Amino acid sequence: MNGKTEMSDAEIQTRLRDCAVDDSRRVEMLKSYCTGKNILDFGCGFGGYLKGISSVVESAVGVELGLTERKFLKSAGFTVTEKIDEYEKTFDVITLFHVFEHLAEPRSWLKKFARYLKQGGLLFIEVPNGNDALLSLYGSKEFADFTYWSAHLYLYTQESLTALINDVGGYVIEDAGQIQRYPLSNHLYWLAKEKAGGHKRWDFFNSPSLNDEYEKVLKKFSLCDTLFYRLRKVI
Repeated sequence: MNGKTEMSDAEIQTRLRDCAVDDSRRVEMLKSYCTGKNILDFGCGFGGYLKGISSVVESAVGVELGLTERKFLKSAGFTVTEKIDEYEKTFDVITLFHVFEHLAEPRSWLKKFARYLKQGGLLFIEVPNGNDALLSLYGSKEFADFTYWSAHLYLYTQESLTALINDVGGYVIEDAGQIQRYPLSNHLYWLAKEKAGGHKRWDFFNSPSLNDEYEKVLKKFSLCDTLFYRLRKVI
């Protein structure tokens, strides 16, 4: 979700390219749950995920705060609103990709999402991990400053997010996993150069086998950069 109101076509295409790897990963992870379903992507940005999942769903709509994003998606033929309250139906699947941490009153939002889910519907939540290795293992001050910014109202750990969901009620947690979005090169660059972008600048480190092994180690100790939850509505 982005409050910026004006972006050039070139900026939009750059944003879509930057999100393409994540969008493709999410489509692959969720398509078996979304096939033939009515889905809502909350905080859908420029719609890379919506476009990717559209080929297998019954319908795909979005909620997006940013005016430029909504205009872009509407011009591409998507239904997108500024507020979830503008929809008068329920959905089989609702997704939030790096959006939930921006929402004030998360308890109220979990209850609201339940109202927009069909009985037995699924809520997928992807958020930054408060136990990211760069924070809890390597102690990168620069990454901490990068992460702890005003738009991130909450930084969840697996323990705190699980406790919140269980306390709110109405959902069963079917999966609570971790994903490493950024490769080893990104971490090395943060430690050496104290800034982001290492996965692009030091791409010679981007060996699939090396990154797979690194992710396995991080997962073993719950140090990945991202939490990924699948919740099923039960009330």
